[in-house]
Amino acid sequence: LGGFSTGLSKMDELVCAEVALRLHKPKDTTMMCIKATLKICEWALSSGQNLDFVFKDIGVLVCRQNHVVMRFFEDLVREVAQSQRMAEGLLQV
Repeated sequence: LGGFSTGLSKMDELVCAEVALRLHKPKDTTMMCIKATLKICEWALSSGQNLDFVFKDIGVLVCRQNHVVMRFFEDLVREVAQSQRMAEGLLQV
């Protein structure tokens, strides 16, 4: 795991700050967790390890050797499809 640089941009730091506010956690703790997660993901992907990263209420990022696929949860897909139909209906008015 050595040698990995998290090198977060200013935009990344702003996102971390927003996440910290929403979670009611200190910004430093949030950034440490995000950096640790990135470090593990980078190691797993660079060494060809299998990795499943679960995004709550969204889906699972499935990494198998050099293939990466995002599998979305059915509820999210249905919600997005419903929103699309609603938007199309509103635009036709």
